[in-house]
Amino acid sequence: MARVAVLLTTAAALAGWAGAQGPPPPLAPADRLALFRANRTLLDNLVSDGVALSDATDPLRRAEGCRKTVRTLVNSLGRAATEDRNPDRVAELADLVGEVVRDGLAPNLAEAAATTPPDSPEAKRLREVRDKAAADLDEVGAVVPAAPVGAHPQVQTALEKLAALRAKLK
Repeated sequence: MARVAVLLTTAAALAGWAGAQGPPPPLAPADRLALFRANRTLLDNLVSDGVALSDATDPLRRAEGCRKTVRTLVNSLGRAATEDRNPDRVAELADLVGEVVRDGLAPNLAEAAATTPPDSPEAKRLREVRDKAAADLDEVGAVVPAAPVGAHPQVQTALEKLAALRAKLK
């Protein structure tokens, strides 16, 4: 129940933050439709991931759920970088990936590592989750082209933060 409350509070905070950014510049109808479609898919996936995460009962399952959320965000980030070539969206999604890793994945991996016997089957799952999460973060740097998206200062800052988080997953 507490996880659901945290999930809803986080969603409300993100919605409030988005609303506080001021009125967006007017978009052409085709751009609004494309943005709606892109966000609808992302939101559907994030809600599904959040519901699955709220059902997780142990740190390893929570880490797996967080890693799945990271994967969802990395997929959207890759589309924003290669198809849309939108540096603002890439930076925003990279920041969200960083928050999930820093506040969800890393603490759950650490807790799972502390409570999982090294020779158990769960230890193998723990290594797999850690390796897949590290590969997801490596992929972020690989999918962001050097220019013009990768040259944007906000994107560079977000990628540097992700690289520092990647080092903490070992």
